[in-house]
Amino acid sequence: MKIGMLTGIWWIAQKAPLIESLQRAAALGFHYVDIHGVFHGGPAHLKPEERLLVRSEMEKLGLTPRNYVLHARHNIASASDAELEQSFAYLQEGIDMALDWGVNQLMLNAGQWVYGLSRQAAWERAVRFLQRLCDYAAPRGVYIAQEAEPYVWFLVNDISSTRRMLEGVDRQNFTVLVDLGHMALARESDDDLASIGDAIIHAHFSDHQPYLHTNQAIGTGFTRTKDYLDALQRMDIDRRVKRFGYDELVVSFELGVPGDTITDPDDLVRRSIQHIQEIAPYMTL
Repeated sequence: MKIGMLTGIWWIAQKAPLIESLQRAAALGFHYVDIHGVFHGGPAHLKPEERLLVRSEMEKLGLTPRNYVLHARHNIASASDAELEQSFAYLQEGIDMALDWGVNQLMLNAGQWVYGLSRQAAWERAVRFLQRLCDYAAPRGVYIAQEAEPYVWFLVNDISSTRRMLEGVDRQNFTVLVDLGHMALARESDDDLASIGDAIIHAHFSDHQPYLHTNQAIGTGFTRTKDYLDALQRMDIDRRVKRFGYDELVVSFELGVPGDTITDPDDLVRRSIQHIQEIAPYMTL
């Protein structure tokens, strides 16, 4: 397993554009990065000439992009037909842009429950949308990775609902990004990882207060990160991700939430690296 970095922290702290954030990640020694399409790396943020610069800058910096975080424009569980088309077109554009950068996995969530729409209808709408997105991505060699968000209003909010969505979408390129801190917020143990082991394509480090999603420095919250990493080791996760064409699993830091005051984001990253290498010395950048 390797340690990667999600670029969003520099946007949260200092509204840094994507290119600057990639430079900051490289300066801290990272090889693998996740591009944050929601904050500063989405189709809505980058002009055509800026998109071209992203790949050349990563090549110059020696960075390998592993994951692209991009959400639909609208809540896919409740969107109108017109909104679904807008969202699908946006994600299509994101997939094509990611491919130009050398990224072959896109992360998103299945959406949220809304008042006035039955849970069954919301679930079925999300399944159909995700199937359609997977069908667009598959011939392009792209995986769609769902992440559970640990709130009751999200359709996929724990490992149990993750498994149900995997079964519902039923596509070979529909996979799982597991966030270790989200597992903690959902009160899930390291043993729970085994049931989705073959679907895990990527992972995130995050740490939180027991009842609040805070994305604080790893090791300062209540997430039992070492237990989760040990479980991934026991599962031989590096061997399992070879089915997706990777040599080993990358677990990327997700630090900070919009609205945070972060005076020194680089220090927050350094402290997180130090903690992971103390509890899991086999993990390197």
